[in-house]
Amino acid sequence: MPTVTVKIPPALHRQLEAEAAKRRTTKSAILREAFSRGQGQVEATAGSFYERAKHLIGAASGPSDLSTNPKHMAGYGKSRNH
Repeated sequence: MPTVTVKIPPALHRQLEAEAAKRRTTKSAILREAFSRGQGQVEATAGSFYERAKHLIGAASGPSDLSTNPKHMAGYGKSRNH
């Protein structure tokens, strides 16, 4: 069986340990049961990054050659107060 390591807050860890002790089972068994019931279900994100972000394409305005024209970098990093 594969192993997965997760970090949880101390309070949740105490609850997990208490539940495992009460049931006389392992913390892993408690977590497997919770996941199988869907309490720990990981929501899959549908679609590619493009599908999720396509509504943002063209949302910003600016020069079309911003990434390729060096004139846009003139004075970059210099303080405006000097």
